[in-house]
Amino acid sequence: MPSTPMTSTRRTILGTTASSLLLLSALTSCSSSDDDRTGAIAVGENGSVGSVNLLSVLLVTEAEGEPARLLGTLENETDQSVEVTITDDDDEVVIALEPDEQFSLLHNETILDTADGAPGSNTTITAATSDDTTDLLVPVLDGTLDQYRQYVPE
Repeated sequence: MPSTPMTSTRRTILGTTASSLLLLSALTSCSSSDDDRTGAIAVGENGSVGSVNLLSVLLVTEAEGEPARLLGTLENETDQSVEVTITDDDDEVVIALEPDEQFSLLHNETILDTADGAPGSNTTITAATSDDTTDLLVPVLDGTLDQYRQYVPE
């Protein structure tokens, strides 16, 4: 049976359908999924020292040279107690972690006597366990943002 030529209307419908599918495909690839928008944005620095994870670590202070509060979370991933020593140029604090403990510095006030950096800068702190040492370049914040105001040491 001989083939019949495609009618103009049928060509237009096929062309429009193909164009619509192409446009739909392009538009859906531009959107982000709900999973991409639900995660919190952490301000602090992440790292690890030995078997301890350091999550979103930062300092909050009124000014350089003033007392600074350490914020973040320490996670001990072992079944043994661990001590983490956190130091900057002139201060040292020791945090004892129980096995498998997640230690929130938000709920356990930890103060350094002086901030080594001004708000808006980054400063280096060192975290050490008996097995390992690491440096973290952490942000220094002040009470300009409402969510940090309550953590500025008095």
